[in-house]
Amino acid sequence: MEEKRFVHFRDVAVSYFSQTRVDCRYTISSQHDWSSRDWIGLFKVGWLTVKDYYTFAWALAPEGYQKGADANCSVAFHPSYLPIPGVEEYQFVYVDERGDVCAISSQFTFAAPRPLDELVTLEKSGEGEEDGDDLLLVVPKALILQNLLEGCQRELHELHKKFEAVNGDVENERQRWKTDRDEFEILRSDMRSQIEQLKTNLRHSTEKTEELEQKHKEAQSSSESMSAEFNALLAERAENQQRIKELEQDSATLTQQKQDIEAELERMKERVKKMTIQRRDEETERRDLQLENEQMHADLRTLQERLEASERSTEALRRDLSELGSLQSHSHAELHQVRLQSAQMSLQLSQANLALREGQSTWAQERETLRQSAELDKDRVQKLSRELQKKEEWLQEERSEREKLEVELGIEKDCNREQRASLRALQKEQEQHQLEKQELLDHIHVLELRLDTETDAKWAEAAATPISYIDSLPSIDEKPLLESSSELSLSALDSEQHDESTEKNPKDNEDDVMCSG
Repeated sequence: MEEKRFVHFRDVAVSYFSQTRVDCRYTISSQHDWSSRDWIGLFKVGWLTVKDYYTFAWALAPEGYQKGADANCSVAFHPSYLPIPGVEEYQFVYVDERGDVCAISSQFTFAAPRPLDELVTLEKSGEGEEDGDDLLLVVPKALILQNLLEGCQRELHELHKKFEAVNGDVENERQRWKTDRDEFEILRSDMRSQIEQLKTNLRHSTEKTEELEQKHKEAQSSSESMSAEFNALLAERAENQQRIKELEQDSATLTQQKQDIEAELERMKERVKKMTIQRRDEETERRDLQLENEQMHADLRTLQERLEASERSTEALRRDLSELGSLQSHSHAELHQVRLQSAQMSLQLSQANLALREGQSTWAQERETLRQSAELDKDRVQKLSRELQKKEEWLQEERSEREKLEVELGIEKDCNREQRASLRALQKEQEQHQLEKQELLDHIHVLELRLDTETDAKWAEAAATPISYIDSLPSIDEKPLLESSSELSLSALDSEQHDESTEKNPKDNEDDVMCSG
């Protein structure tokens, strides 16, 4: 039953003197509900009820006592209320305000001091007398012991006050350290959330960079395909120009043949005219002579046959000239179609180059935005590092103050083991706190290095890729030169054909009109 009680008596002697004050010391545990109506009674052994007390004293609590905490207390019984010396045994009993017994001490007796034991001889120097004249004082030993006991109690009371003050400081320090730890936990959670946000921003930046690289590759492949198509069109255009040159050469050859045939036709016409004149003369001569030679008739038929043959050949030449004119118009149509296709491809290539320039401008803007975002994230990480450094300096100052407090606590030899255990626990928690802070600093440092490395690599790769691509593309200003040179050659060719056609005589133009008709 004694183990379940929440009040314990301590330093109970085997016997006490009735002529001196008796101090009863006891400890109130944190589980005891103390009240100012609690009391301690002096009972004879064998008592039955709490009303059988010999004398009592109110159970006082120390100054600054708070419920729910352990406390060492003491009460004093005045000698006038103590029983006379004898063999009867007594014991202290702690009774609460409800009348319940909370603690019972061990048994003790009251004895009278022996005559030689109760007197003590003290040597005291006389005041105002000659040297060597000392006084011998005979005083009761109990009085000396009482004085010593009171001095010890006063010293113990002072030490108890200091101990309570130190406990209060330790408790305040513990509360402040707990508050600082909570603030640090909040700061660490905020930093973790900021680091997660930085990771998310870095991942988004990486995804945007990869997306831009994919768009860049697609634009490059599209440009390559358009360059291949443009080269194919240039090759086809060169073939068409070669074919036009061949057609022009054929046209020149046919034109020369036409001119030769027309010259031959002119000669034949002249001959026909001469023969017609000659025939008219002969007819006139025949009408005049009215004689006609058969040989002349044969020559006339021969001439008529030759004239008919010449007319047929002239008709065949006209048909050839008509076919040559249609072939030449067809060649002009094909040349015009090639010019239209070349102009369309030039327009498409111009649009593609314009879109490519717009994509490069957009990519440059996004790259600048990503770079600025990376710099902001880096500045934010540096700011967090500086805040951690300030926090570490503040914790170092707190550690110094705590070490000073530990030195002051070391001077107080009577501090109990609970205080030392709490200090060791505080030191362990502080070391754990320091380890967690160092791990967080290392993690932030690793993130900064990774962020710098990945950002530099991405920018280096992104900066190196579009330069080679832009160098490989054909210049936009080269196409108008090619087109202008082709148009100049075609216009020169048309002008030459126009000059050749204008050099014909009016008669040839009339023949061309007749052939086309």
